[in-house]
Amino acid sequence: MNFVITTLVENTVAQTGKKLIGEHGLSFFIETNNHKILFDTGQNLALSHNAKVLGIPLSQVDTVVLSHGHYDHTGGLQSLLEGRSKVI
Repeated sequence: MNFVITTLVENTVAQTGKKLIGEHGLSFFIETNNHKILFDTGQNLALSHNAKVLGIPLSQVDTVVLSHGHYDHTGGLQSLLEGRSKVI
């Protein structure tokens, strides 16, 4: 199985020339042959912004994993789910 892990939310951002934003929290986008998984959702603002900058379509996420209930790992969940007709 092949997979790619992309960090979407982290406390700091690398100097890549892209306009990514950092925030306290964590979120990884994990793409496999069959699934697009979001592991944690960060606090909120950085998730959708960084996904857009990196060209990652959050609308294609089919699985969400939350490591624990702290706001900096679950805060972006509501905005991720807004407007979805399909259950994740």
